[in-house]
Amino acid sequence: MTAAAALLDSNVAIAILAEAHEHHAASLALITEGDAAAFAISAHSYAETYATLTRRGDRAPFRFSADEAWAALESLRAVTRLVGLTASQTFDVVRVFASADRVGPRLYDALIGQVAIAHDIPCIVTWNTRHMRALFPSVDVLTPHAFLTRTQSGSW
Repeated sequence: MTAAAALLDSNVAIAILAEAHEHHAASLALITEGDAAAFAISAHSYAETYATLTRRGDRAPFRFSADEAWAALESLRAVTRLVGLTASQTFDVVRVFASADRVGPRLYDALIGQVAIAHDIPCIVTWNTRHMRALFPSVDVLTPHAFLTRTQSGSW
């Protein structure tokens, strides 16, 4: 099996699945206008997506039930590739992140980028291009719109 064309960040997966998300249409276009099978999503991104979709409280934008979130994840999983790191690789990412005196949720970006590298995926599609580019200057980092524009123009 050839490498996926791009790894979808969890923020794109969330936007694909949540109609109320500000980037829903642009993110959904990736799998409706493009080749959904060309995309991979890391295993830990499914956990992050589920947690975000089902979050409760004042800062909970989507409030999916557990069943709704699981059904949404299964629908996305059915059309994309599942990829991930081994336990040892995951631990190494955390070690390197900590040794660089980095803290907080950018660790999840570091994990996503390492999944792309480990699986020879040349591009990360995200709404958080600035953070990803800073962490992974050797990986192409594009928004969903930029990725579709590039692939549809044949310049990919």
